[in-house]
Amino acid sequence: MSLNVFRPAVRPFCFLLIGVTLLAMGLPLARGAEYYNNKSLGRHLAFLAERNSALVRAGSIARSMSKRKVWLVELGKGTKQDRQTRPAMLVVAGIEDSDLIGCAAAVTWIEQLVEQYYDDAEIAKLLQTTTIYIVPRLNPDAAEHFFARLKIETSSNHKPVDDDHDGLFDEDGPEDLNDDGLITWMRIEDPEGEYILDPEDERLLLKADHLKSEAGAWRYLREGVDNDHDERWNEDGPAGVNFNRNFPYNYKFFAEDAGVHQVSETETRALADFVIEHPNIALVVTYGSADNLSKAPKGAEPAGRREPMTEIHRDDAGYYRVMSELYREAIGLEKELEGASVPGAFSDWMYYHRGRFSLAARPWSPAVAVEISEGAEEEVKEPQEQDSESEHEENNKDEDTEDDEDKRNQQERKELKWFDEHAPEAFLEWRPIEHPDFPGRRVEVGGYRPFALTNPPVEMVGEIVAKHADFLTKAAQRLPRIGVRKIECRHLGRSVYEVEIQVENIGFLPTLLAHGRTTREVHPTRLMMELDDESFLSGSRITNLPAIRGSGGMVELRYIVRVPEREKIDFEVVSMLAGKVKGSVELPNAE
Repeated sequence: MSLNVFRPAVRPFCFLLIGVTLLAMGLPLARGAEYYNNKSLGRHLAFLAERNSALVRAGSIARSMSKRKVWLVELGKGTKQDRQTRPAMLVVAGIEDSDLIGCAAAVTWIEQLVEQYYDDAEIAKLLQTTTIYIVPRLNPDAAEHFFARLKIETSSNHKPVDDDHDGLFDEDGPEDLNDDGLITWMRIEDPEGEYILDPEDERLLLKADHLKSEAGAWRYLREGVDNDHDERWNEDGPAGVNFNRNFPYNYKFFAEDAGVHQVSETETRALADFVIEHPNIALVVTYGSADNLSKAPKGAEPAGRREPMTEIHRDDAGYYRVMSELYREAIGLEKELEGASVPGAFSDWMYYHRGRFSLAARPWSPAVAVEISEGAEEEVKEPQEQDSESEHEENNKDEDTEDDEDKRNQQERKELKWFDEHAPEAFLEWRPIEHPDFPGRRVEVGGYRPFALTNPPVEMVGEIVAKHADFLTKAAQRLPRIGVRKIECRHLGRSVYEVEIQVENIGFLPTLLAHGRTTREVHPTRLMMELDDESFLSGSRITNLPAIRGSGGMVELRYIVRVPEREKIDFEVVSMLAGKVKGSVELPNAE
């Protein structure tokens, strides 16, 4: 944490005292340099709120099954009423327990905004006109697996579930067979197995292709034994509900990790309630397994009146494309990667049911790391070298046809190579063990460490979360914002006036998405004149406005009113997602 997090009254000579205080409280001196367990996360957020109480408020929206707080941070200046009517952005991280980097990015963004508020006029204006809500870790119980002595990676909470429907709960989970404190993988030599060793890198396995005359020779399982002796391994372990499968849109009933019904968990219900209680949320960013930022959705024609939308509305797709480009530029990704959707995702619920602009991203993945690394290598190549390679590839184009190339495990090999170069400890060499369930067979334990494929090495965290924090700031700066462009009034005689008011959207996003009109969850923007109904010869006291596109979109309203003995008419424009603005019409030649 830098010194600028605190108010300007803190002087440089206090730095040593502040550093000692931070260490005593268990708070990191270097922002974004580590992952937070739940205790350190709570202390850190409470500390930021205490030192910046006019700007940061920290509380909780729920408690987990293990009584851990689900933290909520609110940023913004002004009264509570002001903050509730301003354009708002919501960031949700840690919705799946394997995501620690998303939580770190969210916390870093809080720190960055607080720091910049005192010396950056744009950020100061942003926090004076915008409300930001952040849930840095929705699933605090599951995240603790990363910090436990025995590390196991799951995407669910700790709720007991009878996965194999045998009347017992969590009776056949994984075990640490080689006592290394990690639940990894095991491969078992088995002529009935589905896998073969990858001929290019025997650390990896390939699914045998019988059309290529390949016979399976290995079985691939999570590390453990058959506790209930049903010849199934680790099929009923301590894994409950994946929160990012628990929301109403495209919810999969009876799926093993989806919960007994939509928003069945205390944490997911609390998040859904919070969204409904804060209708000013116009933009949502969710860090999890769903991803519509690495590759923007194309958009589709609106569905029929009786059919639900299953793709982004074509008129909304352009905004997703722009934000995708902004995201890829921020993190250094030169080309699009395949996106991902998951059933019951929070991000989809926010768009398809709530009508909000909803972005989702995996904050880090080996595929992204490989692509960024390859892009950096291309930049440093000499142009002549690139031309030579291109010529060579052209000459051999006929020899290496796409049909002849076996692309299986191609991406996996690239990712393993990246780990070899940047984090060799992420992949554990396969080591033979004696397994009680497979006597006389070769059994090896190894593979990727828990969390290695979902979170970057700790030494890379600072750089990565800083990029995500920059993107989140740019996203917040693109919220819709209502304004008044022009007010004109002409006196027509006998206290009758013609009034013209131009309402504009000075933000980037529209005041209402195309799909928002379908959901009807976003109320129309409205202009309210402080006059009696009898005063209107043309027009009405309350006028609902159509959606106003961003970047200067405008709607013009005209009224004919009769208002004797008045010098002005007050009015207010109120938008659920774009804020509100008050104004006055000065009446010329008032009688």
